[in-house]
Amino acid sequence: MRLKLFLSVLFFCAITKAQTTVDLKTFINKNNVAIRTVQKNMVRGNNSAYISSFKEILKNQEAAVKLYNTNKDESSHFALLARNESLAFLKKNTTGSTEYFEITDSEKPFLKSSSEKNTTVLSADELKAIEDLDAMNSQSLNNLTLTIQ
Repeated sequence: MRLKLFLSVLFFCAITKAQTTVDLKTFINKNNVAIRTVQKNMVRGNNSAYISSFKEILKNQEAAVKLYNTNKDESSHFALLARNESLAFLKKNTTGSTEYFEITDSEKPFLKSSSEKNTTVLSADELKAIEDLDAMNSQSLNNLTLTIQ
């Protein structure tokens, strides 16, 4: 009887942990859509004043993807930074709805704070690649790792 109870609890915990991992992956990958939407709006509005902030979003997203397998809390922190900055831009510069990019109830468990900086997570080469990126070219994001496979 105790063994059945133990195995049931273990199974339940494994399912819960797996669901949390899948939800975090979805949260991070949804940021890719937000980032591409921000870039499209920048190009459409010829808003080159936002380029430095856009590159910071890219750094946070790359850090989130890079830390996904090793540190879920830090990964979710950087993903949240990327989402919030993308959402702020879209709310100011988009006439359409931004509801899709709002933080949902299922994403709220990922709201973590940290003092970690993306410059300590990303390598010098990764940082340089983002800094050298032509943010107004829609094809430029294809060279970055912004999603988790």
